[in-house]
Amino acid sequence: MRNIPNIDKLAGVLEIFLENHSRTNQAKDTRYWYPLSIATYDVQEILQALDSLCSFRTTMWEKTLEFERRYSAYQGCSHSVMVNSGSSADLLACHLLANPVAPILQPGDEILVPVVTWPTQIWSAMMAGLKVRLVDVSPRTLNVDVEELERAITPATKAIFLVHLMGNPCDMGAITALAQKHNLVIIEDCCEALGAEFKGVKVGNFGVAGTFSFFFAHHLVTMEGGMIVCQTEQHARDLKILRAHGWVRNVDGQEGKEELAQRGIDPRYAFYNWGFNVRPTDVQAGFGLCQLEKIEAFNQQRNKLAGQFFEFIDTQKWLSRPEVHPDAAPCWFALPLMVAKEAPFTRSDITRHLELAGVETRPVVAGNIARHPVSEVFPAFKERAFPGADEIHERGFYIGLSPLYTEAEISRLISVFTAFLSPS
Repeated sequence: MRNIPNIDKLAGVLEIFLENHSRTNQAKDTRYWYPLSIATYDVQEILQALDSLCSFRTTMWEKTLEFERRYSAYQGCSHSVMVNSGSSADLLACHLLANPVAPILQPGDEILVPVVTWPTQIWSAMMAGLKVRLVDVSPRTLNVDVEELERAITPATKAIFLVHLMGNPCDMGAITALAQKHNLVIIEDCCEALGAEFKGVKVGNFGVAGTFSFFFAHHLVTMEGGMIVCQTEQHARDLKILRAHGWVRNVDGQEGKEELAQRGIDPRYAFYNWGFNVRPTDVQAGFGLCQLEKIEAFNQQRNKLAGQFFEFIDTQKWLSRPEVHPDAAPCWFALPLMVAKEAPFTRSDITRHLELAGVETRPVVAGNIARHPVSEVFPAFKERAFPGADEIHERGFYIGLSPLYTEAEISRLISVFTAFLSPS
């Protein structure tokens, strides 16, 4: 970070400011003592943001490049391309497949997407001109049902867009075998799964591209922000061009300068493809650099607290948590639960109890997207039944998980559940 005059004084002022806006004071503005998420940034992230503002280097600049380099080292991938959100990462990943300059897929090719996911996965593929076919999920894992995935493959199927929901890795052994058997391309949505692994390999590294979100509630926070990881220099170059208007200004190794000159084109304003403007800012990247130094400790704490809570859930008759593949190492985004079919209470009953007790709850993302009003716009969503997704839609919910929560707070959370499940 560049030198800022009186940096120590500024840091001291910020520490006082943050203390006055502590989590205790924030709680006064909400009815939740256990919200879905709490801020994980502190003085260092704010100083990085001020550094960018004070140096007038706020747009995509050297911090973005440095964050991309360090992220690749953490992820164990060849290249990382930062964007302004996880949704934009999904958008570019799908447009990488349908890239008109170097197409991997053709317009109208079929891509399989799990029916329980954040909807940008679906919209991104559709916007890229691909034909989305929804696939049912397993209520035991919340992830795509591998048997249903295999049954859904047709001669038109060319790709699979996976999601590692809630930080629980899909069965990548079975899925990569299917992809090889049917010559299918894989891309991965890892927006809720930063740090999760399958057989020691971080999710996001199993296909052409992997996408990540750095939204406020996620494992690594830049407020808004996202990343696409890939394994080839050409794909990274294509993603950078798609990221910024089809422009090559921020791409290393611009070739064809003589040809551009013959066309009367300034190489600083040369366009090679179509594209978007989904660039991040250096303010976001500065946050990311600080957060990346904390990510290992954050993820260890997430999994420690999840283990404490799930140990309690495993003793309960009417609630269950997601099953984990033996070769998978989750990195939990939240604490997802399923209410048993035979339970003497409904999901609404238990979530009402939790909310009244100050514990914030949510359904499992969109549940069955084919049951939403948007399915009237896209009737193909209703071409099949999705019994697994229906179970999640009706009986699934989750509560938050932050690395700043404590074991004492998880114990208090367990007591809230116990009061409902085993009233005295």
